[in-house]
Amino acid sequence: MRLWLFLLILCCLFSSSCAYQVVSPVSDSISESKKLSIIQAHLLLGQWGLAKKQLDQIQEPYQRREYWRLLSLYWLSVEHNDDALLVHESALAKYPNDGFVWNNYGVLLGLKNRWQEACEAFENADKVGPSKRQSVQINLSRCALRQNRVNLAQIYLNQAKEIAELPLIGLMTELNLVLIQGSNDKARLIFNNIQADKEIARNSVHFDEYNCLSWHLTARETDPTLYSSASNFTCLNGSRYKHDN
Repeated sequence: MRLWLFLLILCCLFSSSCAYQVVSPVSDSISESKKLSIIQAHLLLGQWGLAKKQLDQIQEPYQRREYWRLLSLYWLSVEHNDDALLVHESALAKYPNDGFVWNNYGVLLGLKNRWQEACEAFENADKVGPSKRQSVQINLSRCALRQNRVNLAQIYLNQAKEIAELPLIGLMTELNLVLIQGSNDKARLIFNNIQADKEIARNSVHFDEYNCLSWHLTARETDPTLYSSASNFTCLNGSRYKHDN
């Protein structure tokens, strides 16, 4: 009995040993396509260092459209705007009809206060994309507000709402729009939706814009006679914007 048990244990150990010997290291078996999927996951989780390390390991023959999109997203996320602009310009030189990169490029130009160029980039993103992207439509709506083109801003925002429920930045854009239009009741409804996620708003890059919208809505509700009609203000990027004639 003891001999049988010993032989069984020995056999199991040998089998396990063989199993460990024939398995190749994971890193050797991962395809370039799989690596790109892993990089995307790192970016979604905010693991910038891990994403960059993996991006640096993608060999040049595999640096195709998806690689440049992920590289674009990485540089946009880490907020090194000058380096990011150069990367996006290189990506667009290779893929001039990529709406994803054009949209991110527009965001970067906006961060540099190069609004005219930013809006042109969003227009390019809208033209070359095979279908409407919600982020592009929201950005175009914000551009139209900056240009005091309220009706056009409404059209773009309606298109964004048809694609999906508006995210936080979309709700803030809509609140800007209805305040310009003088619709205080509707503005309150939208602001209540934003308030439901106010912790998200407070911790986002749009915190100043959130505060500005809150102040203007309260002022309008406190003295409705003073704000009884449409105006040309916006709270985009946390400051009052005046259209340059």
